[in-house]
Amino acid sequence: MLDAELIIFDCDGVLVDTEPLTNRVLAQCVTDAGWEVDTAYSIKHFKGRNLADILHDVETKLNRSLPDLLDEYRRRMYEAIENDGVPAIAGIHDLLDTLDAMNHNAPHRCVATNAPMKKATLTLTGAGLFDRFTHRDRAGQITMFSAYEIGKWKPDPGLFLHAAATMGHKPEHAIVIEDSVAGVHAAINAGMRVIGFADLTEPTALRDAGAHAVIESYAELLELRDAVFTAGAP
Repeated sequence: MLDAELIIFDCDGVLVDTEPLTNRVLAQCVTDAGWEVDTAYSIKHFKGRNLADILHDVETKLNRSLPDLLDEYRRRMYEAIENDGVPAIAGIHDLLDTLDAMNHNAPHRCVATNAPMKKATLTLTGAGLFDRFTHRDRAGQITMFSAYEIGKWKPDPGLFLHAAATMGHKPEHAIVIEDSVAGVHAAINAGMRVIGFADLTEPTALRDAGAHAVIESYAELLELRDAVFTAGAP
C-alpha cells in the first residue's frame, strides 16, 4: 500500500451514511411494485450497483415493465434526504484532517461515485464534506466525479480510470476506498489497490471480491496511515 499518489473515495457508505436511508426507500419502492423485499435485502443485493441494472432485475422478477420505478425512487429518495438528512461516516473528518496536516506530502484525493452529481452534492453538503472535496487541488483539478458524467457505472472500471487520468495519476499509484462488492471489482479491474470499508457489507464479501485490505472504521485506517497514505515522489 506504499506510495499512494491519489486516494479515490466512494461517496455513499464511505463518506456519507446514506445506505440505510437509500436502501430503505429502494426496498419500499420495489415492494410497492410487487416484489416484497426489505432494507437488509436491498443492502445485500442492490448496494453499489447501477440503478438500471437493479431495474432490470426487478422487471425480470415481476415479468413486467416498470417505466416509472426509478423516477419514483429518486423522488422519494431526495425527499427523504432533505427531510431526514444524512450524517458523515464516523471518523471521516478526522481522516481528512490528518491528510490535510500532511500538506504537500499528502496524496491527492477525489470522490468517484455511481450516484448523480446532484445526490452527491446534496449529501456531502449536509454532512459538512462538500467543501473538502470540491476545492481545486494543488494540480488544479476538480475533485468530484460521477458515473453519470461518462456513462459508465461500477463494476465497470471506467469511472475510476477517468478520475485518475483527470487527476493526473496512473492507476497503479491510486488507492480506492470502497464499501461495495461492485466498487471493489471496479477498482481491481482498473488496476488499482483497494481498501474495503466494511460498514454494512460483510468483510468476507469485500475480501472475496479482491480488496487488498479491509477495515471496519476509519480509526483502523488512521493506525495504518504511515503505510497507506505515503505520497509518491512528484
